[in-house]
Order: sequence, then C-alpha cells, then structure tokens
Amino acid sequence: MQTLLTKVGPVHLQMMGRDHDQTVCGEESMSQLLVIDGVSVRQDNSGRYCLNDLHRAAGGERRHEPSLWRNLQQTNELVQLLSDTGIPVSVIKGGMNQGTFVCKELVYSYAMWISAEFSLKVIRTYDSLASKPPVVSMPEKVQASIILLESASRMLNFSNSSKLGAYQKIQQHYGIPNMMPAYAIDAPIDAQDGSSRPTLSLSALLKANSIRMNASQAYRQLVKLGIVEHKSRSSRSGTDGVKLFWSLTAKGCMYGKNITSPANPRETQPHFFESKFAELLRLLDTVH
Repeated sequence: MQTLLTKVGPVHLQMMGRDHDQTVCGEESMSQLLVIDGVSVRQDNSGRYCLNDLHRAAGGERRHEPSLWRNLQQTNELVQLLSDTGIPVSVIKGGMNQGTFVCKELVYSYAMWISAEFSLKVIRTYDSLASKPPVVSMPEKVQASIILLESASRMLNFSNSSKLGAYQKIQQHYGIPNMMPAYAIDAPIDAQDGSSRPTLSLSALLKANSIRMNASQAYRQLVKLGIVEHKSRSSRSGTDGVKLFWSLTAKGCMYGKNITSPANPRETQPHFFESKFAELLRLLDTVH
C-alpha cells in the first residue's frame, strides 16, 4: 500500500494513477468514527476522513462525486489555507483501504456543497460523538483493574489470599477463564513447610490469651513498634469526610496479614498469626 500526499494545483488536486472517487474505503486497519445513515466513515492513521464513504452516505449521486467538489476554486483555496496547519488531503493508492481522506474542515466543506441538510447531519453526528466519553476496550479495562489492584496491594500490604481473591473477582467480572491457583499461602516469612498459618483478629487473640488489654490499647502500642499504621479513605459517615482504619505495615506482615474488611472492601483488617502471637506479646511488653 502506498500513501500519496496530494497538493492543490491551480484547477484540481494532482494525483498519480487512476481516479479513486468511486473506491469505497476498506475496513482493515481503519477505526470507525462516524456512522451517517448506516454508512461508516473511516479514518486514516492521521485522523483524516474518507470522502468516498461520505459520498455513499450522501446517496452516491454522480453530481456529488468528490472529484467535482475538489475541482472547485473555493475548495482549492480552502486546502491552501489548511496546508499551513498540516496535510489536509491524503490519497491512499491501491489495496483494500484506498481512497481520498481529508481533514475535518474539508469534510464540513464537502457536506455543505452537497446540501445544507447533509451538512447538518454530518455536524450533528460528529458533535454527538465528540461529546461522548472515549470507549475503553475490554483489555484496557482488565489492565486498569490489575494496575489498581497491584497499587492497592502495595499500599495496603494485602495478604496473598486477599490478592488472589481480588484477581478471581476480576476474572469473574470480565468472564476470563479461571487460571489462578485454588489457594494462596498466608504464613510468616520464617515458615518453612509452605502451609498457611491460622490467624485471628487482635481482639480475639487478646481474649483467648486472657490479656487484660483491649484491641484499641494494643493497636496504639503496636504503632510505636512500627507494626501497624492508620490508613484513611473518603467516607460520608467519617469524621470530616474521612474514615480511619488499621493496616499492618511491611514490618507487621511478619506477625500477621491484611485482609479486606468485611465491612468495606476499601479497608483492610489486620489478622495476626496465632503462631507468632507469643512473640508479639513480648514486643508489647517492651513498649512504654
């Protein structure tokens, strides 16, 4: 395929080869932008529009052939003016995508030359598309979901099982075949057997070990040790529109894991390994 950039002569656009006015632009490698009366108007790689498709959309009458419009003195003058801002006309010669492509201003000029009614239809169609938000393809949505998950995981130190659960939800939401493992290992770094360790909430472990300290007091002590930290999120019900929640730090992940809170998936809820709780208590005794 060869792309020929045409220039305006004193009377007409000079082109090599045969006239392409009757050639309908192909659909390969083109992205649909305008659909006028059921006819798709394609673009080239620089965003110019196919006059051949516009001619079909207008009814395809011989008196409306683009070559007649191109030969107008007014068209030549307009192209000359537009040439200062880029290449207003491009001719693709041969192949499935051959045709004459023009910038948006020339689309409006051609449509007005055909009729005021057709010009209004083109303008309204374009304005309608321009006002719509860009359509995000499915692969882009999946990629964005994964990027957000990875970002949240790093920020909130999600456990392996919580990350796996989130990936599985992405798969289910987008109808992707499930290729993830059935489970993930949640265990302290020094665990050698490759098996998950049971965890409980801080309040449950304090109660089970008959520790005379409530969870709020313990969390304040753990902050001093750098094991937990307060995170925040926007919330209408929170103080000044902010809701605080606890999250294990990277250091704290030696003693537990962050799961997504049952109350809100945008929050973490620390759970602590039962096997590491005695060591955690000894650390609490060192805090004053």
